Amino acid sequence: MPRVILAIALVLGLAIGLWWRHQPAHPAPVNASAFETDMTEHLVRGILSELKPPVPSVCFLAFGEGGTSPSSEFIARFADCQPTVRSCGAAAAPPIGQYFETSTGRPGLVVHVIRFQEFVPGTFDVLVRFTNLPAGSDRFSYRISHLAGEWKIESRKPA
Repeated sequence: MPRVILAIALVLGLAIGLWWRHQPAHPAPVNASAFETDMTEHLVRGILSELKPPVPSVCFLAFGEGGTSPSSEFIARFADCQPTVRSCGAAAAPPIGQYFETSTGRPGLVVHVIRFQEFVPGTFDVLVRFTNLPAGSDRFSYRISHLAGEWKIESRKPA
């Protein structure tokens, strides 16, 4: 009997060890300054203008796969925006999946700029995720170009 218990304990320990080892690691934080550009600012402003009712009272901004918070200097660029733009560090997500501003309790939306890639000089494809959409249909690819000294969103398509 003790051998059986020992064997079961060893098998369970091995199974738990293998499971633990194969858990996906959380994505590493990114250098937020790479995202804090005029292009990203224009993209976020364009996204905010596209929001359909009911528009959240606050939007939280995150960068990279791991959801790195932008700097307070970058967030200050959006002082005149509606809805209010905050860093993702100002949000809390209880188990219900809805994000709330920790200081006020206001519900909000996370605009998660995951990555950007230069398509041709002056034109970027940017992958953005929205927390208010169901998983699997929550990512969009934006094409944004620098034309005549101004950033313009050329297209948006599901990613």
